[in-house]
Amino acid sequence: MRVFVSIDLEGISGVFAEAQTTAGTPQYEEARRLMRADLDAAIDGCFAAGATEIVVSDAHDRGANLPFEDLPPGVRLAQGSPAPLSMLHGLDASCDAAAFVGYHARAGTTGAVLEHTYSYDVFRVRMDEYLEVGEFSINAAVAGALGIPVVFVSGDDKTAAEAEEALPGVRCAVVKEGSMRTAAQLQAPETARKAIREGVREALVSKPWPAPLDFSERPMRITFTRTGACDACSACPTVQRVDARTIDIPGGDYLQVFNTFLTCLILAYQARE
Repeated sequence: MRVFVSIDLEGISGVFAEAQTTAGTPQYEEARRLMRADLDAAIDGCFAAGATEIVVSDAHDRGANLPFEDLPPGVRLAQGSPAPLSMLHGLDASCDAAAFVGYHARAGTTGAVLEHTYSYDVFRVRMDEYLEVGEFSINAAVAGALGIPVVFVSGDDKTAAEAEEALPGVRCAVVKEGSMRTAAQLQAPETARKAIREGVREALVSKPWPAPLDFSERPMRITFTRTGACDACSACPTVQRVDARTIDIPGGDYLQVFNTFLTCLILAYQARE
């Protein structure tokens, strides 16, 4: 069994402050250690479930957060940015299942720790104009386009609620309770890591797995925080401008929709004043 793991930082156990997610700060160095500990718990769960190979995507910021020197045999680490499929770097159709570790809730979620949707330039992302989605659903649908089910996610309680609504049957490990954007009630480290370790193992051995999430043929609507971001993205091929801060990406092959979304994020970032 080949398992893919996408690991972000905002949903890692013990992380609750912006400085912890910002490279170059003392708090970030501590958060990197916490991130690796949560990853090790997930790896243990994968091997306990019978995984023969694990592909890990270092999915936070520029993909340069995790040390690789002491990774166990059978684990491959995908790092760097820009990278194919962004937070899902290393994913391909040979993977049997995917697990998302250290994820966070979508932008605008009340009481969610460090909530956002891919970029602070983004105010809201919707599919079909009405289904609001965050990084969990956006990325789970990429896996789904390759026929791969997402079976597990860890993060705060708001992330778990979002994932369970989007993908019934996904197994969740709640490692902290969100109070406000930069405040949380944290679980003891071993309690959180046990939840990840056992959650991953149980998710992989339990059948049937959740069906792969399918967003094919569904258009994506992106509302930005600034008109300048929308100005820049409106020049992207296939994109249709809706209003001062909103664009539509027409539905079709979801992997193409996703890659257009990533292109728009780059354009929005470059347009920052």
